[in-house]
Amino acid sequence: MAGVNGGLPRVFAEEMGRLLGPDFPKHIGLAVSGGGDSMAMLYLAAPWAKHMGLTLWPVTIDHGLRAESGDEAQMVARACAELGLTHTTLRWHWDSQGNLQDAARRARHALIDRWRRGIEHVLFAHTLDDQAETFLLRLARGSGVDGLSAMADRHWVEQGGQAKMPLPAADILASRPPPTPERRVAGVAAFTRGFEVIRPLLAVSRKELRHFLTVLKLECVDDPSNQDTRFERVKMRQALPALEALGITRVTLAATAARLREARHVLEDEALRAYNVCAVAGSGAQLFDVTYDRDRFAALASETQLRLLAAALQFVSGARYRPRLAAVQDALARALSGGATTLHGGYVYPHKACLYICAEYERVRLQSAQTAWPGITLPEGKDIRPLGEAGAAQLRAATDLPARVLWPTPALWEGERVKAAPRLGKNPHWNPSGRSGVMTRLLTSR
Repeated sequence: MAGVNGGLPRVFAEEMGRLLGPDFPKHIGLAVSGGGDSMAMLYLAAPWAKHMGLTLWPVTIDHGLRAESGDEAQMVARACAELGLTHTTLRWHWDSQGNLQDAARRARHALIDRWRRGIEHVLFAHTLDDQAETFLLRLARGSGVDGLSAMADRHWVEQGGQAKMPLPAADILASRPPPTPERRVAGVAAFTRGFEVIRPLLAVSRKELRHFLTVLKLECVDDPSNQDTRFERVKMRQALPALEALGITRVTLAATAARLREARHVLEDEALRAYNVCAVAGSGAQLFDVTYDRDRFAALASETQLRLLAAALQFVSGARYRPRLAAVQDALARALSGGATTLHGGYVYPHKACLYICAEYERVRLQSAQTAWPGITLPEGKDIRPLGEAGAAQLRAATDLPARVLWPTPALWEGERVKAAPRLGKNPHWNPSGRSGVMTRLLTSR
């Protein structure tokens, strides 16, 4: 294979070395849809992994949106069998809610995370064309630096509370499951709280990959949705030839996105520095809510303020994505003028010397404890509920924190009496831990 279109296998090997070497993981997943890009990646990865002594685990998500999807998954399975690889098909059942393409993308990550077990790195076949199309999509939406910056070649994915729920057996077609983690803690397999998306083909064009498949006479499928102009990405794809006539090429767009990513890193570093300066320390602070010093926060550049506020809202809500920029701008303007705002499952509340960002009480009140406070250690078999107005009233003499900030925080109840409220500090009944480093991850993309 290396002799045919010999440059591409070499480029793939070099990228894999840069992204995962020199201490390569023993097991690597591959997201293979059956389309040209992912099938080319499969045929590039198989001989490379064999040479390196690594095990590949291809996985296909059958979205079930077209009658042919099952046959296409079987085509991938046959190709994997010929390569001596264990293939898995995971079935997705769309609930018809929200944007289809966005829902399908989220489903891919969620299903792969529930399937992967000890696999911590999964290859995705995003290309130079995907970079260019994504840039145009976000440009049309008026995105800022973060939105216009390039897709990362390494990206950590961590799912919500349902990510590790077992997949129904009927939705898994595989001859054997992925491996359990090699790491052990007290003799028990240590599962990671997410996995890393690896994109080794971001500098390679779709045309190069199609040529690779054509020369080797390798099979792939063409999804008709890739020509469906109801999807915005397809419109951008079809607009690229006209832009290239003006000198706005795929390479130029991808290079611009890469430069913006470098600018994004500088802004993220400044936001992290500002967070460490503005965040108010104290018992329980930065565990259930985020508290900033108002004067120090007000002195920051507006771009940094927006980043700190958006990350805090994401922290308290547990949302996978940040709120819309326009909404954060409105909330910031209100906060700087002393007004409170409910946004993105959170509550922004300026009070005296502090700016508090806590969870929206009504949202937390209706959720299970595990969903309301993800990543927090909860005493098993105990009555854990938010403090609410009644619980906060019981603690009025113990703290000068605003009651509105206390309402959504968890408490250990005994009947109608609050036995422990960890937002107020260490307690012999319950001293929760967890969420360390979450704000740092939310403020940075690397």
